[in-house]
Amino acid sequence: MRIVLLNQTFYPDVAATAQHMWDLARHLTQHGHHVTAITGNTIYGTTQRFDQSHEVIDGIEIRRVQQTAFGKRHLPGRLADFASFYVSATRELLRMPACDAIFALTSPPMIALAAQFARALRRSPAGHRIAFIHHLMDLYPDAAVATGVTSDSAIPTRIAARLTRHTLKHADDIIVLGRDMRDRIASGYRIDPHDPRVHVITPWADEHELSPIPRNDNPLLDQLGLRSTFNVVYSGNLGLAHDIHTMGDAIELMRSDPAVAWIFIGSGKGMHKLRARAADRNWSHVRFLPYQPREQLAQSLNIADVHLMSQSHAFTGIVVPSKLMGVMAVGRPSIMIGPREAEVSRILTEHNAGIVIDIGDAHGLMRAIYRLQQNRTLSLQLGDNARAAFIAHHSASVCCDRIRQIIEHAVHRQSQ
Repeated sequence: MRIVLLNQTFYPDVAATAQHMWDLARHLTQHGHHVTAITGNTIYGTTQRFDQSHEVIDGIEIRRVQQTAFGKRHLPGRLADFASFYVSATRELLRMPACDAIFALTSPPMIALAAQFARALRRSPAGHRIAFIHHLMDLYPDAAVATGVTSDSAIPTRIAARLTRHTLKHADDIIVLGRDMRDRIASGYRIDPHDPRVHVITPWADEHELSPIPRNDNPLLDQLGLRSTFNVVYSGNLGLAHDIHTMGDAIELMRSDPAVAWIFIGSGKGMHKLRARAADRNWSHVRFLPYQPREQLAQSLNIADVHLMSQSHAFTGIVVPSKLMGVMAVGRPSIMIGPREAEVSRILTEHNAGIVIDIGDAHGLMRAIYRLQQNRTLSLQLGDNARAAFIAHHSASVCCDRIRQIIEHAVHRQSQ
C-alpha cells in the first residue's frame, strides 16, 4: 500500500509527534508498505530550516513543504506557520502520486481537513476511495480554550468545533490516546464511545532503545554528580497543560534535604517559571537540563529513582503525556500529579506502577517521595510493574502494529 503520513513535524525533529511518526513509518515500511511523510521544512517551534526538501531515509520518502518560520515567538507568527503549512501540504497531497491511505495527525490543528479535501478529489492507485485515518494527538479547539487563548463562546471556537466534528464524523477510523480522550469526543463531538471506528492507542516508546539500566552501569549519574542522591526527575515538555505549583511547593518543603535532588530535563513555559522560582528561592538541590538527544534518552531516563508526571484538570481528555511510556520502558515508578480520571492516572493505578497525587497536595507529594526513598522494595516493585505493563501494552512494536492493522483494514473496506 501507499500510505501518506501528514504532520507538521517528522524525523529528525525531536518533537514527540515527529518521533512517533518516524517509529510508525519504519514499522509500516518493514511490513512492505510504501510510506511518504508530508511535513514542514522547519524544525518545530523554531526558525531553523531543513536543508533537503525531498529525501528518502531508510526507504521512507520525506517531502518537506514550504512554510513560514516564525516559530513560537508570538501567536500571529504561529498562525502564519500553520496557515502556510495548510496550503503547501494540501497542494502536495493533490500533486503527488496517488495513495491508498492518508494518516493525519493534529499538528497543526485541523490539518486533517487537508486530508479530507484531497481524498474528495483523488482516488487510490486502484481507483478506490482513499482511506482516511485521524490520529488525535491532542484535541482542538479544546486545547486553545484550556490554555485561555479563546473561549467556548467565541465564534472562531464554534467554527473550529464544527470542523472537528465534521472531520471525526467522516474519518474511516479515529485513534485517541486514552479513555479520557475517547470520553471527551463522545460528550463534545457526538462520537459514540462504542463506535468501532474509535480505537484507544496510547503514545508509545521503543522497547529496544529504552530499557532499565542498573545504577552502576549508568555513567550519566557520575557526569551529573547524582550518584549518591535520591533523584526526582521530570523529563519532557513542562507547559500550560501541566501543574507546576504542586512541584514547586514540594521542592520548597524539602529544600533543606540534600539527599533528594530534583532534576528537570526539557523546556516549556512551566519549566521557565520553575527556573525563575528556583533562582529567586536559591534552590541549590534543583537542576535544569536541556532536552537530551534520542540516543542518550535511555541513560537520561534511568538517572531517576522516581519520575514526575503532571496534568491540569482543564486538559483531561485533551492531551495524554507521552513521557509516561518512556518512564515505564526503563522500569521506573512515577508520581502523577493530576486528576485520577486522566489516562496516565488510570494506567499507573491499574498496573500498580506509581502513585497518584491530587493537584495542590504538596505535602502528599513530599510523603510519596520519602515513601519511595525509604522503601526500596516498593520502588523496585512499582518499576518492575511499569516495565511489564509497557511491554504488554505500550511498546512501539505493539502500538505501531495495531495502527498498521487499522490502516490495512480501512484500505480493505474501501476496496469492497
